[in-house]
Amino acid sequence: TDPWESHKSGIMNTLVPEPEIPSHQGPDAQSVDPELDVVTAAVKVPQTLSHLHYWTVQLTREASKEEVLEAFGTSTRTAFINMSDDLSANNAVKELMLDLGRPHGDMYEVAIWEDMLKVEGDELYYAYLVDNQAIVIPETIDAIRALTGSESDPKKSVDKTNRSLGVTQRFI
Repeated sequence: TDPWESHKSGIMNTLVPEPEIPSHQGPDAQSVDPELDVVTAAVKVPQTLSHLHYWTVQLTREASKEEVLEAFGTSTRTAFINMSDDLSANNAVKELMLDLGRPHGDMYEVAIWEDMLKVEGDELYYAYLVDNQAIVIPETIDAIRALTGSESDPKKSVDKTNRSLGVTQRFI
């Protein structure tokens, strides 16, 4: 559940599937990329630290794990984490953000488990974490710059925001 609604009909010691497929995440993504062919399902769990997403992707061709990681690495707001670094759950990642001095333990990046990612031919399987609240902060800052005209170059805005927030592609 999201932090702002966890006091309303909260759940404890159970998992509750969303009543409809697709869940809102797929249509939300399609509002940005209408050609995205995705169907999402969601499960409510008794925690508010982050959202955990699992994806199965049919690639347009066979690829290697290295190619996929390189493609994900082209985004400056994607960070790789590894279970082998004791980052095997969302609470461990949240603790790392606190240890790194992030305000409120915020994680502005999408954290993809590098060592869990698997490619078999043209099938990709991976999981990632999204901070419930902080993930929108960098894009909001960039949007404000764009709307106010204080920075017309999107790349420069992203670079400024990333530097100011300490956005990185590797936490460890």
